Amino acid sequence: TASLGKPQLADADRSRVAERAVERLRHLERLIRDMLLFARGDCLGREPVAVCALIEELAHTLEPIARARDIVFDHACDCGATELVADRKALAGALTNLLENALQFTPAGGRVHLAAALGERQVCFRVEDTGAGIAPAQQQRLFDPFFTTRGEGTGLGLAIARGVARAHGGDVDLNSRPGEGTCFRLVVPL
Repeated sequence: TASLGKPQLADADRSRVAERAVERLRHLERLIRDMLLFARGDCLGREPVAVCALIEELAHTLEPIARARDIVFDHACDCGATELVADRKALAGALTNLLENALQFTPAGGRVHLAAALGERQVCFRVEDTGAGIAPAQQQRLFDPFFTTRGEGTGLGLAIARGVARAHGGDVDLNSRPGEGTCFRLVVPL
């Protein structure tokens, strides 16, 4: 930021420095938001949430990001008119964390799939990708707070996703094989 005050700095350089500063501020904002969510540790509100509408909303948000990265994004919901009584914002945030991870680790030309289906007195959300997969040693630590494999990651996304699922009486698990991709399942009881 000290560079921004130099009068001899070219406009292109000034713009690049400013963009980098804004990017770092957004990273800090995400880190603080994630820490607050993690510290809160529970859901604050409950309302009827139409499962298929939530899937459509998430797809509408994430599909352009996937397209920009040359990743095929598709979605499906087999829940009909089913509603969950849930904290909509927290549940959407947990699923967004799973989707952002999938997009982050899926190379161009790959695929990310979001789905929801009814199980026995529960709704199962699935986020599948064709990324590199996750090594077994890392799988055991993925949900630990502050554990991250990304330089810009907070290490809170998956811990928060699991916390949200458990606050709703459910859980998150994963199935991953290196080189074959990953499937996260977030289950919430009806």
